[in-house]
Parts: sequence; structure tokens; C-alpha cells
Amino acid sequence: MFKLPTLTLITVAGLLVATAEISPAAVVNGSFETGNFSDWIPSGQASVETSSFGVTPVNGNYQAVLQTCLFIGACDDSQPLTNANNLQLFLGLSGNELSNLFVTEGSAIKQDITANAGDILSFSWNFLADEDATHLDYSDFAFFTLNNTLYVLADTQGIFPVNPSFSHLKKETGYQPYTMPISVTGNYILGFGVVDVDKTGGGNATGNSALL
Repeated sequence: MFKLPTLTLITVAGLLVATAEISPAAVVNGSFETGNFSDWIPSGQASVETSSFGVTPVNGNYQAVLQTCLFIGACDDSQPLTNANNLQLFLGLSGNELSNLFVTEGSAIKQDITANAGDILSFSWNFLADEDATHLDYSDFAFFTLNNTLYVLADTQGIFPVNPSFSHLKKETGYQPYTMPISVTGNYILGFGVVDVDKTGGGNATGNSALL
């Protein structure tokens, strides 16, 4: 299972065990039960948290939390957010996948994995945000990447059925499942991230989001 630390844009992801007939993609420390990012490489606001964070892990005692904190004191100031260009390089994206979506900065984690054709990549994710859905210019989002492809999981324009217990985050999707088959045997860069978006280019993004 894969879990992420809290972000201004919060999404929690958990890599789950696949069915008995199909082997799961080889993700190490996918549930973060080591209590740290062993076998993962973090960038930006990333931490491993227990339920004391305010969200109960979907499996086990720990979860990864990625954040895009803009409010002073909301996150660890010693872990600055990573700008869009550096995030693209960090995740191995070949083009301007993030900058073309008006991303300014964010946080991510990644791991090199080996998978066989027919393997199943399966995880659960949770996205939290406080951005007003009417602010279309600042639609922060959470995503995962597999090599050169970016897959958006949720953004601030989506549906948030859960009432979160956070004072600085107003909306929560709750944990959602995601499953994708691997079609080609090979080595992959698997990444998860959450980002701030500012379509105006004015640097006026106002909200916090997180991916668990």
C-alpha cells in the first residue's frame, strides 16, 4: 500500500496487494510501515505520518503525506516546495507536462520499480484542499506518474464528500482506489505528487492542498 504526507494539496495513496493470479508491481515500502521514506526519494513538503495527522491511514499505522503549504506555520519551513521545472526533472517527465498545466510548485516522492507485463499497480489515495472551487485560476491537483506519463487523480474542482477535521483544509475526498495494469515489462519511475496552480502567472495562489 502507498501512502503520502500532508500537503497544501493532500492526497494519500496506498499501493495495495493485487489478486492472487496476477503478481503486483514490485513497490518496496509501499505502505510506509517503516515509519519513514526508506526506498523512496522525497522532494518538497513530504513526511510520513500516523493517524495523529488527523486522517486514519487506509492500511497499517503510517501514511505518506505530500503538501503544497502556502500558509505560514502550516508546514515544515525547512522543506521548501519544489518548482515546476525541477519537479519535472525529479519525476523523469520528458516534456513540460507540469508547466503546461500552469503548475508553479509542489511536492513529490518517487521510486524506481521493475514490473512485468500483466502486473497490477494498485493504490488508494486521499486528496484534501482548502481552495475555493470557484477560483478556476488556482485549481491545485494531485497526480501520479509512471515514466513519462502524468495521471491526474483529483483537483480542487472535484467532489469532496468527507468533512475533514483540519482547521486549515476544508475539503477531503476520502480514500479512493486506483488500479492500472502494466502492459510492458521493464524498469519504471513511479512518482506521486501534489502541486499549486496559478494560471494568471501572478504568483497569487491562495490555498493549501495535500495528497495522502
